[in-house]
Amino acid sequence: MREAERQAYRNELRAAAKRVGLPLVGDIEEALIARATRIVDDWISAHGSPKNLCELLAGVATSFCVEIVEVSCDADLHKLLNRIPPSGEPVLARVAGELDNDTDAVIIQRQNRQPWEMPYLAIINCRGWHAYRKYFSKWHEVVHLFLDGEQLRFAFRTTSSRRKHPQEILVDKIAGVLAFHPRLFEPALREELNKSGRLTFDGVERLRQAVAPEASRDATVNACVRICAPPTYFLKAKMKLKRGEERQLEGLFGAEDDGPIPKLRIDVANASPSATSLGIRIHENVEVPADSFVMAAFNNPGRVYRGEEKFDRWRTSNGALGQGTMFVEAIGRGGRDVSCLLTFLTGARGGRPRSTRPAA
Repeated sequence: MREAERQAYRNELRAAAKRVGLPLVGDIEEALIARATRIVDDWISAHGSPKNLCELLAGVATSFCVEIVEVSCDADLHKLLNRIPPSGEPVLARVAGELDNDTDAVIIQRQNRQPWEMPYLAIINCRGWHAYRKYFSKWHEVVHLFLDGEQLRFAFRTTSSRRKHPQEILVDKIAGVLAFHPRLFEPALREELNKSGRLTFDGVERLRQAVAPEASRDATVNACVRICAPPTYFLKAKMKLKRGEERQLEGLFGAEDDGPIPKLRIDVANASPSATSLGIRIHENVEVPADSFVMAAFNNPGRVYRGEEKFDRWRTSNGALGQGTMFVEAIGRGGRDVSCLLTFLTGARGGRPRSTRPAA
């Protein structure tokens, strides 16, 4: 993030804190997250613990006076417009045009409603790939209402799938915590880890089905990694070039020379705090070793590969990323990419090992 972007985000934090009545001191982002978490905690205390996070979301949405409607096809949209016709809520005439492939959700503030109807209507795009984001999209719209405080600033608002505005970044951060609220999620994760001793894809799926069945698998595994006690990394890798190679390829456009060849490289890397505390850093574009279980899983889609391997086999041009042993679980998906969990075992740490060469 560049300095101008950081400053814009700091300005948004201060504006959001003012709207909800928080002091402009200390870590404002953490204060906003803590306040949102307390609001949900208060709801649980008042209504009892829900059976899962989806039920919690529905209850919290009701407390914020928002009705959530999923649109998976044209029939869903027609059903909504028949129930709430644009003749009564003219702004709904815009929904069909706005709910496109670049939009996750639309939320409106109703102007002509019956006393028993909710003042806010969140229309969630569940078409195609957006269906995998619907759970998070719902939380995103609820958090928007929390951050608006008493200064409601919209009658019609769209949420783009490309979220670059500082407010959208802040909303995503808060929604990421509430979507896997610690009061429900952490005990279930601890129980799963006690059974298996480490984070596994099977364990993540059991946890997802039990606690957050509407959440995507990737969102669930990332939520697990954020609070996982064992030092863990979640990685996704695909065939790609390094940035320098991409620039080189652009320079070779139209030339007869063969360009650089894509290799299996890290595309997404998320670490648990316990892994970071060991100095372990696995960055984007790190090349996957040819003899790693991760490479084997990529070459054999659908088959799960598990086993221990040495961390010092993972290298960059500067040397090994670290040392010690890690347990790898990896599964490839249709030759497109591979997902893996790395659990670092006792003695593993990041950074190159010190040289044992005697001083001159």
